Amino acid sequence: MTSYLSHPLGVVGWFARTVQAISSIIVLGITAWAVREHNRTLSVIFSLVIATTSFVVVGVAVGIGCIARRAKWHIIPLLVTDAIMSYLWLTSFIFLALNFNRRTCRVNRWIGEVSCSRSYTAEAFSFIAFFMTLLGLFLEIAYLYWAKPDTVLRTEKRPHQERLSENLNAAGLM
Repeated sequence: MTSYLSHPLGVVGWFARTVQAISSIIVLGITAWAVREHNRTLSVIFSLVIATTSFVVVGVAVGIGCIARRAKWHIIPLLVTDAIMSYLWLTSFIFLALNFNRRTCRVNRWIGEVSCSRSYTAEAFSFIAFFMTLLGLFLEIAYLYWAKPDTVLRTEKRPHQERLSENLNAAGLM
């Protein structure tokens, strides 16, 4: 079986991981700014934690997959990571949507200034991160389903006695 990273599905998966990383950076920046400005709600802190751990967990899973690319199980850390992180990003999106879409833009203030664009941006990019993580998961499942092991050339079938006599001749016993 070829490595996931050298397969065409893996190349598309790298694109999804790049978009996920960019979305994580944006959500991380906006939520860190919100926490710094004394908006320490559950949704903001949860999104900040998910954006931060997304780098660490996905980085470790990709590293393990790269190191063990010759092993049959090299895709398993990516599968487990994407399955868990997709649900966490979906939860982050739901928390941000419930927090920011409850009131109108004039009422939702972060430290005295109207900042609806920041809250909507964090919400949008948390959904993009969720979608890209889910896309990566589906690409990994498709890789497991469609990637066939490399074909092994089989030797011709010969009677057992012929093979035995050839082995004995090769060993110099006959």
